[in-house]
Amino acid sequence: MGNKAWFYRQLLSYMPVFFIVISFVFFVFFQMLGEQSRQGAVQANETMIQQAMRSVDNSLKSIDQMLVQELLFNPDLSDFFSSEDQDDVYLNMQAVQAMKQFKVSSPLVDSMALVRTQDEYVLTTSSAFKLQDYADYAFLKPYLSRKNSEAHWSGVRDFREFSFNSARQTVTLVRDAPFVSRGRGLIAVNIKVDAIFQMVQGMYNSDVSFIRMKDADGHSMTPGTMAAEEREPVSSAVSPYTGWVYEGGLTQGRVVGIVSQLYNVWFMVGILMCVAGIVWIVYVTRRNYKPVEAIVSQVQKYTQTKTNALLHGRKQDEFAFIESALESILEQSNSFQQQHREDLLLRKAYLFQQLIEGQYPLQLEQWNEQRDVIELPDLASPQIVSVMEIDKYAHFCEQYREQDQYLLKFALKSVVQETAAARGAVLWAEWTSASKLGVIIQVDPAQDKMQEAAVIFEDARRWVEEHLKLTVTIGMGKLAEQYTEIPESYSQALKALKYKMILGENRIIPYGQIAGEERGHAFDFLNQIRSIAQSFRMVNPDWREKYKALIEHIEKNMLDRDGVHSLADYLIYALGRELSCMAKEFQDVWLNEGQPQLRHALQRSDTLEQLQQNCGEALSSLYEGMAAVLNGRNHADTIRRIRQYMEENSANPDLSLNYLSEQFHMNWKTLSKLFREETGQKFVDYLIELRITHARRLLVETALPVQEIATKVGYSNAISFGRMFKKTVGLSPGEYRDQAASGDANRIAEG
Repeated sequence: MGNKAWFYRQLLSYMPVFFIVISFVFFVFFQMLGEQSRQGAVQANETMIQQAMRSVDNSLKSIDQMLVQELLFNPDLSDFFSSEDQDDVYLNMQAVQAMKQFKVSSPLVDSMALVRTQDEYVLTTSSAFKLQDYADYAFLKPYLSRKNSEAHWSGVRDFREFSFNSARQTVTLVRDAPFVSRGRGLIAVNIKVDAIFQMVQGMYNSDVSFIRMKDADGHSMTPGTMAAEEREPVSSAVSPYTGWVYEGGLTQGRVVGIVSQLYNVWFMVGILMCVAGIVWIVYVTRRNYKPVEAIVSQVQKYTQTKTNALLHGRKQDEFAFIESALESILEQSNSFQQQHREDLLLRKAYLFQQLIEGQYPLQLEQWNEQRDVIELPDLASPQIVSVMEIDKYAHFCEQYREQDQYLLKFALKSVVQETAAARGAVLWAEWTSASKLGVIIQVDPAQDKMQEAAVIFEDARRWVEEHLKLTVTIGMGKLAEQYTEIPESYSQALKALKYKMILGENRIIPYGQIAGEERGHAFDFLNQIRSIAQSFRMVNPDWREKYKALIEHIEKNMLDRDGVHSLADYLIYALGRELSCMAKEFQDVWLNEGQPQLRHALQRSDTLEQLQQNCGEALSSLYEGMAAVLNGRNHADTIRRIRQYMEENSANPDLSLNYLSEQFHMNWKTLSKLFREETGQKFVDYLIELRITHARRLLVETALPVQEIATKVGYSNAISFGRMFKKTVGLSPGEYRDQAASGDANRIAEG
């Protein structure tokens, strides 16, 4: 190129501009074709919206039709809306089971609620409420008094089943229940908005198009799509079934529309740019040749000057450059190595979690390929999986700052590892949750593996107790001969830990110790719990002996943590049910003091001993509050003695208001009024409940004829007894006894 090398270099540097102009012309050409494609995409989008709308409507209609079929043909729901007995546990359980089955049949359904208007009772799959205490009462209230029985889908709303739950967006189907023979109520079926949108989202490609949904009031049903809300829709549709609006368009619809409208202008501009580009390239190249050369010369001169100043101006030699470069390289290398070590620790913890869950490895060769890199144990040898849990973890979190908690957990993990290393065992420990340290240990094959592992954990437990001012409980699974048995051993260790509630904390619990124990079932304790609740209803101090007997029964039958918590929850439920029949003052004591104290006692109890003490204190406080209310009422003691007399003499056929008024020297009208005020029940209803409850127990526990049972519970006429029994229970005495013989007698008697 001779002396004009820079000239030609500049000339070639401008050639990309020329090619860009040519590309622009081709873009306009293809834009014309793209316009045709866009029109087709818009039509496809309209079809997609219609399909999405029909799919959602069909799903909602299907749920509504299934709900109608359940109301028509499911006797459990009919009996529930016909019943007036909130204490019918068996009927409530059947209704809950029907709701759960309905949820299984309809995956979109998030939750359900049965509302019985005659006694203002609400039943859900997780609890039961008084109607006005139900967190969703404000939504259901307008439907209770409406005259139109047509089903109605609500718009988007915030729903929470309990006041302490976080709200979630749902749409709700509310349908009256007029298909039963007696009674009236509502069924509310809640569907999460996210589930509906996920079903719609699976029908299109979000990179190409979008769909957004709004309810009839214009509220968005498209969560997490702020960008989509700003896009301009090209088509929309309104559902004739729900009134919801479906809008959709192309992801780049606005931009493509503008470009397609200006493609003629762009075509002309492209031709002019091609001509102008060629002229401009030659002109600029010639004009800028000498100035650019001058600038390059100045840069070269400046670079040489700065180099001399760096080397001689500061009395440094050329090795200053090398030293600076090496320091930069070393800093980056150290940073990369630190990041690599952290990544290895995270990867190792992730592999531990996958191993105990049985998700990895599929083949032992996969494990061996990275053993040396991450320092993993040899899974070809037998392993023992254990779980070490920090006792009183809530207190631990309150006592120490977050930084101190991390330090203590690190010390705990290090102690276990060092104790195992001192005895020649290979141990791998990782935190699987905030309070639980998972441990996989491999001991010397020549030793008793379980015994050796127990010695290691005992030494570690003793050291932690003496030096870290905290205690741990260790659950040990059985020996895993193969790596595929590790998840089962881990599950056994977790199950063994659940018996800390009975066996106590700060100890080792091998799975073999609890595996062969004979354990009772939760429903064996329901009669004891109900008896305690009835003692509170009677404000009878014998609840203390019953509570003590219940704790001894639990300890004797070796229930695990889940079983004990279930019994505690049932105790709270039974107390609430019994006290709901009493005067408002007693209900206030329960709601404001008794129930919160029992919930708090259950949360801070890790062992049965702690549970006995904490719940005992809460129950004592509740009893004292009820006794104080009772002492402050003029007729409370008289009504209490009358109720006790009725329970002791319920078999007397002459038992009536007149009979009791003579026994207690009161006017029968006054007695009826006071009884209703103190108990919340009519005298007749209370007497029927006593007699039917006694009859149900005799039918289950004895083989006496129905005539004799009727006499024993206060009915002189067996026909009258049978009619009242069927009205109350829903079955004749003979049918009830047959079901008790074929099923679980204890559960039926409790129900």
